[in-house]
Amino acid sequence: MPTSIRRGAIHARRFFILFMVLLVTLLVGRGAFAQTADRVVTSAGTISGRVAATDANEVQLEDRAGEMKKIAIDQIREVQFGGEPAELKSARSMLLRGRAADSLEELAKIEPTDLDGAEQILLDEVDYVRAAATARVALATGGDPREAGKLVADFVAKHPDSHHAYDMQELLGDLLARAGRVDNALAAYGQLAKGPPAFKVRAASARAAMLLDQGKHAEALREFDAAVQIDSSDEASAAQKRAAELGRARCLAQLGKPEEAVGLVQAVIQQADPEDGEVLGRAYNALGQAYRAVAGKEQDALIAFLTVDLVYNKVPENHAEALYNLVDLWEKGANPERSREARATLESSYPGSQWAKKLVAGKT
Repeated sequence: MPTSIRRGAIHARRFFILFMVLLVTLLVGRGAFAQTADRVVTSAGTISGRVAATDANEVQLEDRAGEMKKIAIDQIREVQFGGEPAELKSARSMLLRGRAADSLEELAKIEPTDLDGAEQILLDEVDYVRAAATARVALATGGDPREAGKLVADFVAKHPDSHHAYDMQELLGDLLARAGRVDNALAAYGQLAKGPPAFKVRAASARAAMLLDQGKHAEALREFDAAVQIDSSDEASAAQKRAAELGRARCLAQLGKPEEAVGLVQAVIQQADPEDGEVLGRAYNALGQAYRAVAGKEQDALIAFLTVDLVYNKVPENHAEALYNLVDLWEKGANPERSREARATLESSYPGSQWAKKLVAGKT
């Protein structure tokens, strides 16, 4: 082969290799669907593409065909970003499963270099997980709500168009309620109520829960009733209404109608997703409370709280409540050793929780 032809072939090969390297570099960028597609997990399935925009009410996703899809916020379970560190994805997943403390530990594994060159939406996601997890830990363990409240309030102020906006308003309201700032909490819940029907139900339930914590059972029941009666037909609202029914059951048990409360909770348990440990944990705690209000049903109450302790124990608030009740029920059932075990677990695992504090104060 003549030298000139051979040199031409070598140059052509080098050009081809350079072209391929450039192509691969472009493909690993955020716009390459095959490598780094974003994913929106909805109640109906998962849609892949590129998150183009978000606001409080929807996420806009450009799919593989270049078509823009608008996904309503009440249909979204999770948004995953193609370029996010594995630790962020894991931390968010833990947060969604009620494991806020574990979420913070996972988030701490992210190195600053992992986010070099990251888009703002990804940096905002890190801020969201950190603020939300810190808030949930504070609420579950009885920690100072002010520090967590500042993180959440800062996120709300800086990111009004985030797809997490309503969730963060609810968290802000819960923290303000815990801090005794009732009017501010109601204002935050008012922002939550501006969302789709499912969020209106959550807002009414949040107001009711605040009243329930204050021991205002009749007023709380009226708010829970209002939540259940909100006009809606979507599944997201139905799920929130089932949660509101648990609140109604707690109120009814305190208002001298425990049998009605038991029936309400049993209906929720039958309708619940068997994999939804958070809801089922709340449900069995509510069932235990209802049985405690019925004479001669102590054994049924014990079984309900044991179900949370042994099966649905991943959410700290649920587990702590169950342990608190087991301390008393085991003692009354002439099983002091089991009572001491439950007390030790509550005090060591959830020392700052409201349930540990009630135990120290001798409240039952």
